[in-house]
Amino acid sequence: MNERLREGRRIPAPTVRGMLALLVAGVLAVILAGCGGAEPPADTGVEGVVTIGPMCPVVQVGQPCPDKPYAAKLTVVNPSGKVITRASVDANGRYRIPLEAGDYLLQAEATDGGPFPATAGYPFTVSQGSWTRLDLTMDSGIR
Repeated sequence: MNERLREGRRIPAPTVRGMLALLVAGVLAVILAGCGGAEPPADTGVEGVVTIGPMCPVVQVGQPCPDKPYAAKLTVVNPSGKVITRASVDANGRYRIPLEAGDYLLQAEATDGGPFPATAGYPFTVSQGSWTRLDLTMDSGIR
């Protein structure tokens, strides 16, 4: 029997079958890493501003109550529901997400994981070589 000592214990030497399995797993890992997808083009995607509103419980004439920028968490999914990418909105409410041309749905979530602010998903289409403008207003829940 071909065995080695390790820390006072006998362990079996690697078998040809085990070595072959490790080799195949390594080759597959390299292949799959190469298939991770190409980087999206730098001149194509979706961009916009995310705001939250209303910000006042009662809007009165002559007292403006504008929506405010909101740093939401964004998720882009394709028509079959597969997550394509996730992004964060900056403190000024702006975002820019490079994407391949195609149809997508943009979902926005509260940064704290709570139910508000809330929004529905926004469908959009990206054309090759251009940026699709998509501004989102999230519902603050104030009424």
